[in-house]
Formats: sequence, C-alpha cells, structure tokens
Amino acid sequence: MLGLLREAYADEPFVVVDERLPSTKATLGSNSVHITARVDDRTGWVVVVAALDNLGKGASGQAVQCANLALGIDETTGLAKAGVYP
Repeated sequence: MLGLLREAYADEPFVVVDERLPSTKATLGSNSVHITARVDDRTGWVVVVAALDNLGKGASGQAVQCANLALGIDETTGLAKAGVYP
C-alpha cells in the first residue's frame, strides 16, 4: 500500500509518505503534507491518515505554490518543506 502511495507522489516536493503515523508537529510552518495508509483486514477498507499545517499547506502556502506554477517558476520557490518544530 505505501509503495503505491510513494509511487503516486514521487514527483511531489511537498508530500511525504511514511510508515509512521503523521504528526502535525512535523508539518508546522511548512507547505508539506505527511501521509500514511493502513489496510483494515476486518473490513477491507484502506485508512489514510494525513497531517498538514492548515495555514501553510491549507491556505497561504497553497496559494503561493499555485501562483508559482501559474507564473512558470519552480513551485517550491518561497515555501518551506520542513516544519519549524525542533
């Protein structure tokens, strides 16, 4: 399951796929989203858990990323990939 996610997001600079459960501390102040997934064998459902900073990735950071793409510059310009939590 994680292999499929890693493959799907391989070229996305702000997406981190990890085995560990994501933490909002790791995304604080960044434009990144951390995701993981598990299969519930009892139900056959796939459960995906994600963490992001809703002021970064969820609002202003996403606007800057889209503006960068629209202007033809690197989408990561001016955006933090790493969170500020120590």
